[in-house]
Amino acid sequence: MPKSTTTFLSLGSNLNDKLQYLQTAVDSINQNIGSVCAISSVFQTPSWGFEGNDFYNICIEVTTDLTAIAFLEDLLALETTLGRKRSNTQGYENRVIDIDIILFDDLVMKSEKLTVPHPKAFMRKFVLLPLEEIKSDLVFPELNLPIKEVLENCEDNSIVTKTAIQIATKKNTDITKNKDITED
Repeated sequence: MPKSTTTFLSLGSNLNDKLQYLQTAVDSINQNIGSVCAISSVFQTPSWGFEGNDFYNICIEVTTDLTAIAFLEDLLALETTLGRKRSNTQGYENRVIDIDIILFDDLVMKSEKLTVPHPKAFMRKFVLLPLEEIKSDLVFPELNLPIKEVLENCEDNSIVTKTAIQIATKKNTDITKNKDITED
């Protein structure tokens, strides 16, 4: 029997119906890739590294039986299904959906396909704030620092605004931040 792994993802969208893209991504992950255990509030953030529309960002906690690479491949396929088009140009750009693996249990991995922990997560408030909301006692592998300390040391000066918007899964609409799901 495969080992169940806890992973944390950052999801963002800054085109078209941003909330619908986030909702569809969360539902698809929950139904097809792993079990969504926690979902942060929606945070509004300016585009990072380029001029573009504001993003809606969330972090989610997911358990999965997949390997890190298989999990990544499923997430990339989901992005494509939702309409994400990757270009060959350097730099960042507007996108309907962006899904990044931030942590995959305590795995430290650097390969051509995947690096975990995400190499830039500790530099981005739009990742750290929602992540802290759903897992305030999290300790970053490699850094060996609690997320609160990572956030305090973050040099990102972006204005990240927590909204009143909540995303939930259709299958488990009782998912809330910091709450484990138990099914009857």
